[in-house]
Parts: sequence; structure tokens; C-alpha cells
Amino acid sequence: MLEVSHLTDSGRKRDHNEDSYLFDESLGIYIVCDGMGGHAAGEIASQMACEAIMKHFKSHHSAIVEFKKSSASEGFSEQKLKIYSLIDDSIAEANKVIFERAQKEPEKKGMGTTLVLAIATEHGVFVAHVGDSRAYLIRKGQLKQLTEDHSLVNEMIAAGMVSKEEAHNHPQGNVITKALGIQSAVVGDCRFFETMEGDAIFLCSDGLHDYFSQNQALDIYHHNSIKNLAKSYIDFANKSGGKDNITCIVLQFGDKEAPPVHPEKVTADSKIQVLKKIPLFSSLNYKEISLLLEFIEVVDFKIAQNVITENEYGDEMFVILKGELGVFYENSQVNSLKPGQFFGEMALIDKAKRSATIQALAPSKLMRIHRDKLFPLLKKEPKIGVKIFWAFLQNMNKRLRDNDKVVAELYEERKK
Repeated sequence: MLEVSHLTDSGRKRDHNEDSYLFDESLGIYIVCDGMGGHAAGEIASQMACEAIMKHFKSHHSAIVEFKKSSASEGFSEQKLKIYSLIDDSIAEANKVIFERAQKEPEKKGMGTTLVLAIATEHGVFVAHVGDSRAYLIRKGQLKQLTEDHSLVNEMIAAGMVSKEEAHNHPQGNVITKALGIQSAVVGDCRFFETMEGDAIFLCSDGLHDYFSQNQALDIYHHNSIKNLAKSYIDFANKSGGKDNITCIVLQFGDKEAPPVHPEKVTADSKIQVLKKIPLFSSLNYKEISLLLEFIEVVDFKIAQNVITENEYGDEMFVILKGELGVFYENSQVNSLKPGQFFGEMALIDKAKRSATIQALAPSKLMRIHRDKLFPLLKKEPKIGVKIFWAFLQNMNKRLRDNDKVVAELYEERKK
């Protein structure tokens, strides 16, 4: 079940609204655009972007329908790639029509618009953006920003030139580094996030997110019905100054007051919490681990089924979610593994022979991380790659030190 709240407002300081939004509930498509250019050009650019993107989606709606029908065992990954391609093409088309019109009409030269969009499915939500319009996730009483602004100050934060506090009132805070229609080509960011019962995704222009803190956003969310949420957020922005146009779309996945999830149920959040306890991923933030989930499969194993086999080559790491596994060396059980434990991480770096057999002692559910699926993410998100490989080096250093200690103890024992 998906409930939607939506509204736009010119704010208190602007005489017209250059924001636009558009949605199609049957396809699960939601778009927010914040125009720029003055003399009504921004309003035209944002409206053109919404319409061009929606038109492109509707003309290729079969890809969305097929994705919604797919499952992990029926071409889920392939269908997901088609949606990514569809989103990229829609952004390119919107950019093209705005740019070409600006070239033909001198008074509109330089017009453009930011963009944030969501495609909601029962599997999760695709989120794409260009510029500084944002998408957020509210989950289990916490607010998580899902997009990273394409802005000068955000690049300065990433480079360590200013703090987040300093950036908030920076004189160049309104300078964006990407927008639709400004140049002949633009590439947006697109990600897929797994959702769960009780999640809320909301899309907004900077006329809203410039004002609220995490606590304020959550307070408004918890004290209003879904029907009134968009209006409540806009009222808050106006009371805080209303210096810009304000647009907000809130998507509520299932019951806002969802009961606690049964401990045995595997959800997006439970997988994230397990991964955060693993040294290899412990330095990743919530959003980075959410991105990692896209490349992780959940697989089931029956009693006595081998997960990995001694002396066979492997390129997968496993994390135990449920069940119990036995570690066998030369046909003898030498250890057992429980939920939260992991194995095979060396295979992500080096495709070598497995040193032991690991077999299910009970019906078990595992997360499987395949090297060939992980590396494209690390190339696309170098920050994640640096964190993971640094953690890997630290882990290897600890193992070497432990081995050195064992060798030293054996040496001393032999001397006696």
C-alpha cells in the first residue's frame, strides 16, 4: 500500500512559482523540478522537464511493468538495468528539449532546472536526481538523505574546505554544478533502495530542505497524517522564512505506525544492521550500506547443502542471516558458524581455492556478495571502495600480527 501527499507553493518572497511537479500513481512515478533562469524561464524549464520525463516513461512503460512483475529468480537484475537505462534516457531527453529551446529563444538562454524523481515499486524505489533537489528516507524514527547535492558547497565539504555548518550559510550556497538544460548533455545520479513496511520517501526542492533539521523533519512527520504532510512541511518552510518556492511529495510505504518487525523476518534494515557489525563494512554510513544491498543476494540453503567446497575456486563472500553452518576440513567438522558471522571475504580480492568446506547444519539464509557485482559499485562510488579496502587492509594486518604471534609462541615452545 502506498499513500501519497503532494503540494507546491510559491513561498513568501517570490511572486511566481518556478517549481513544478508531476506524478503517475499507476506507474509509481513521482517528479519534482526546481526551475531557474528568471523571466518565467525557470517555470518553463521545470514544467518541460516534468513533461518530457513523464512522456518518456509512459512511452516505455512496459519496462516498469516488467520490473514490478520480476523476482529475484526471474531476471530481477536484468529488469533493474533496463530501468536504470530508462531513467538515464529520460534525463537526457529532458535536458535536450530544454537546451534546444533555450538556444532558439534568446530571452530564455541559460534557463534550466534541478530534478529529483522516484519510481516506487514493491521491491523498492529508484531515486534519481540532478542538482540540489533532494530525496530523503524516514525509517524507524530516523531521517536519511538519499541524494548528494550537485552543488559547489557540497564539493567543498567533500574536499574538506568547509564544514557542513559553514556550508549552510555560505555565500555561494546556491551555486549548483549540474542542472537540466544548461549544457548540451548532463548525467544524473540514479540509485535503487530496498524499502520496508513503514518507510517514507520524500522528494523536495531546496525551498524546503534549506530550512529543516533532522529533528524538525521527523517531528512534522510524526505529528501529521499522511494526507496533511506536504502542506505541513510547506507551512513550516513558510513560517521559517519562505525565501524560495517550495515543493514536496511524500510517499508512505504501508502503515506509518507499522508494528515492530518479527526478529525472524529479513528486512532491508535487518540486513543493514548485520553488515554494519562486519569489520569490512563497519565504516560505511547507512546510505552507503543501503547502496551495497543492491548488489547483495539473499540465498537459502537446505540441511547438508554445501555453501562452499574445499579446494574449489570461489569469488563470493557470505554473511549468515539465519540458521547454522558447519566448517569441515578434510571431511571433519572443525567449527560452526551462527547468524552474524561471515566467511569468504578473501575471495573478493583473490580468486583462490577454498581452504575448507562450509555446509548448512540447519535450513539457513545467507547474504551472498559476488566480486563481479561488487566491483562496479566500488568504481562508481570510490568513497565506498576506499573505506572497504582500507578495512580489508586493517583486517589483513591483524591476521598477519596474529600469525606472527602464533609463530613466535611455537618457536618459544620448541626452544624449551
